[in-house]
Amino acid sequence: MRKSLLFGLCLLGLLACKRDLDPAGPLLTDLYGDFRVLEPLSRSAGQIDFSTGQRAHFTARVSVLSDWEIQITGRNSGAVKVITGRSREIDVTNASWGGETTRFPTFQTEACDVQLTFPGRTDTLRSSIEVTGLRAIDAIILDDFETGLSTAWTTFVQTGADMKFLGATTPPLAEGLQYYRMGGTVGWDWLKGLLTLNASAYNSTTGFGLPNNATQVHFNGIFRQRSDLTNGIVLFQFREDENGDGVFTPATEDMWAIEIRPGANWKLESIRYADLTALENGAPTAPKGNGVHEPQKLLRVDVLFLANPTSGYSECDMDLLAFSLNGPVQP
Repeated sequence: MRKSLLFGLCLLGLLACKRDLDPAGPLLTDLYGDFRVLEPLSRSAGQIDFSTGQRAHFTARVSVLSDWEIQITGRNSGAVKVITGRSREIDVTNASWGGETTRFPTFQTEACDVQLTFPGRTDTLRSSIEVTGLRAIDAIILDDFETGLSTAWTTFVQTGADMKFLGATTPPLAEGLQYYRMGGTVGWDWLKGLLTLNASAYNSTTGFGLPNNATQVHFNGIFRQRSDLTNGIVLFQFREDENGDGVFTPATEDMWAIEIRPGANWKLESIRYADLTALENGAPTAPKGNGVHEPQKLLRVDVLFLANPTSGYSECDMDLLAFSLNGPVQP
């Protein structure tokens, strides 16, 4: 009886010890083990064609659970994609790349350097990969300005001084190889110039091909302002044809708007269509129509470049104006 009791107590002690060793938290080897690279950085292919839907992934393995960062840098464009994680193994499940960028500009067809680092450690692993085809952006693109301003737009430019409404290619770029520049001095009016895109001129598609769910639709654009200026404003107006007569009636139909005040660096701006507001002289106002966001009834998009007439010269750049569904566009 005494031997059985002692055996039972020992068994309970062993089970208790085993429970204490079960990894409810980090393993002791991860906390105190030596960091070693067990498998070097490798890529799934030396060349990748994102235009066909291909994806690249990277692999490596280390001895302990570690934070890591993969940085892919285009040798010509300077584009940067960053992938981060925390694991012992890096593989297709946590280090996959479809051609997107983290920091503008976007990638070109080019060779790219790949660097794997571990924060707090000196180890750096390197590789390279060549992009042979660019990914198609999943969006309804109004204009990416790769051939200048689309002929579907109509324009109005004030007769001010040093007016610039034209395509530009001077680096740093945003998306692709060209963007659109708006600039000038107009001492008597806030408006410097106006671009108008009618849905009827855009692939002859009613409502720009947008669905009727305003929470799904996002409007996107990439913007910057000349680094020594702060006075430029880009105002977008979205005019709906609620009664379907092919004409926007200001007194009885909704016009939604958003003001963009760009910073010195390229930045993607994205807003849900359902979150657009009615504006008058920059201030929120009551909509004039039924007050319902109806993207499928969007008749036209206006782009107004504005600046206080007393503030002197103003200049802003924009790129990749697009509608996306179920989230912001992924350049």
